[in-house]
Amino acid sequence: MAVESVESWLGPAGRLQNTIEGFRVRPGQIELAKAVERAITSRHNLVAEAGTGVGKTYAYLVPMILSGEKSIVSTASKTLQDQLFLRDLPRLTKALGLPLQVARLKGRANYLCWYRLQKAQSEAQLASPQEVAQLRTIAQFAELSDDGDLSGCSGVAESAPIWSLVTSTTENCLGTNCPDLGRCHVVAARQRAHSAEMVIVNHHLLCADLALDQSFESQLLPKASVMVIDEAHALGEIATQFFGATLSTTSLAGFGRELLAAGLLHARDGADWAGLNARIELSISNLRRAFDAGQVPGQRFSTGGTDRLRWTDLSSVQDLEGHAALDELEETLQQVRQTLEPNLGRHPELDRLYDRALLLKEALGRSRPNARLSLQQAPADDGVYWIERHRHGLSLHWAPLSVGEQLAPYFQSEARAWIMVSATLATAGQDFDYFLQRTGLQADQTLTVESPFDYSQQGLLWVPETLPDPKSPDLMTQLLSDLDLQAVIRRCPGGIFILCTSHRAVRQAKALLTEMPEAFGQRLLLVQGDASRDALLAQFRQAGQAILVGSASFWEGVDVPGQALSMVMIDKLPFGAPDDPILESRIAACKAQQGDAFMTIQWPEATMALKQGVGRLIRTETDRGLLVVGDRRLAETGYGRRMLKSLPPFRRTRLAQEARQFFPDLQA
Repeated sequence: MAVESVESWLGPAGRLQNTIEGFRVRPGQIELAKAVERAITSRHNLVAEAGTGVGKTYAYLVPMILSGEKSIVSTASKTLQDQLFLRDLPRLTKALGLPLQVARLKGRANYLCWYRLQKAQSEAQLASPQEVAQLRTIAQFAELSDDGDLSGCSGVAESAPIWSLVTSTTENCLGTNCPDLGRCHVVAARQRAHSAEMVIVNHHLLCADLALDQSFESQLLPKASVMVIDEAHALGEIATQFFGATLSTTSLAGFGRELLAAGLLHARDGADWAGLNARIELSISNLRRAFDAGQVPGQRFSTGGTDRLRWTDLSSVQDLEGHAALDELEETLQQVRQTLEPNLGRHPELDRLYDRALLLKEALGRSRPNARLSLQQAPADDGVYWIERHRHGLSLHWAPLSVGEQLAPYFQSEARAWIMVSATLATAGQDFDYFLQRTGLQADQTLTVESPFDYSQQGLLWVPETLPDPKSPDLMTQLLSDLDLQAVIRRCPGGIFILCTSHRAVRQAKALLTEMPEAFGQRLLLVQGDASRDALLAQFRQAGQAILVGSASFWEGVDVPGQALSMVMIDKLPFGAPDDPILESRIAACKAQQGDAFMTIQWPEATMALKQGVGRLIRTETDRGLLVVGDRRLAETGYGRRMLKSLPPFRRTRLAQEARQFFPDLQA
């Protein structure tokens, strides 16, 4: 394929200029597209940071389509996955005039399971009249849907517990023994993916596929010669989840209930199923009691309210009780298998439960430290073990400290091009070292394509002269109590994002904004947790002058162009939570090797997170906005000033008067 082919589509005389409404020629987009084209042709690995407004989506889609190669695009969120499949690709292929068979593939939890729907209708003990109505709505959706994608069932909330009754998991799927295999939506979706020329997936499914099969002879995804990872900054964190191990009391309880139901239905005479389930419930109770978070000295709490315990946090009593509870659980799972063994062949559900008992035993083995050692002497080896306790139960976890070692082999194939793109991959200009080390990728080429926006004219970064201690427990309350900030907020002509680094900050902001609405211009207040993210964003856009308070989920993947978002406030630099067991162990391992953990781990992670939050403000060439960072370290420390080099080149000030004057049309 000639190099000119990409420019002939994206350039001034290109077809897209005349066929896609609103399309604008962007030199940076053409530069990125050519780099993607070279990577595809030569089968090398490309890492590219493309600033907001470059148009990275078309920059990789056009050369992918023109190449004619089998390709996969992976995104960090289902929202972008749906946008690519439903909007961007249809628009682009129509403009190109080229036929392209595209498939969208999600994890099995996103598809209705006919078998489990029928079980729920005939067997489930529903918890409330609301669940009865929800099940009826899902059944109606099932008869009308062509693909079973649950995103099309708008009548039931995404977080509704009922979904677990009508979807399958890897553990409970009956596979080829399922009586509804012929109309299985998951099987059909995978078949479409294997026959398509381009497949749109998400990072969770991609990492699940990689973790399942070390040779990439995948069970989930087809082979492809071109792999584009959009929003690649999220790959390392998501991969860590899938290359680790987890065992939860919730999954154990669900297993026990299904064992009881299947045993009574298909092999009532085969065992004391009620007694077996009672033993599972007793094991769960003993496990929860052994790790009762209320008894842990120096208990630490995560920002989300979940108690996180390192094994070294446990008392000597918990050490002994923990050993006993885990050993008892292992014995219980072994008894389950022994009980199921003579009943194999009586029904596929019993056969699958036999396999699941083994999977649970394996998860138990992987998520607890070496049982031959005292829990106080749990080995650090190449990963970290921890316990999480929350209102509904607890879970055991293990995660690798360096997921790059697991990912690296997949990136070394000479027959495949890996192309990583995101708006936030580099730190301090064009330094990709942290991203490459985190993912294990060896890049043949790195590229930084600057945003076409005129940030110095479109935006202002204000770090106020007088600020509270960023480590203060009531930081957000102090920030929003500042009269200068209140005056700037009242003067802002559009909507405002308040992006918080903790759930505590969200609660503080909500309390003060609710208590003193007049100080902030009597704006509509929208707070994360009061509704779904999509619902909050829809209200925010419609209101025009609302305040939206949110934490992690609003820092990235949110696009509100125009005056509807005119100001973004960030409470402090987003360094990782000190109780995060993975981060804590990575820092300890770095220090043990005489490394600078702050600059090699904490600083680059905070920098990329800050870039994501800042990126919400200016979304088009005509946007105009004020960025407020309530952390003096950004302006007064060496590492903060270095962090500034990674941000868009906004005009900067520390003067409240200049911040007020940025919005000249309204009176404070």
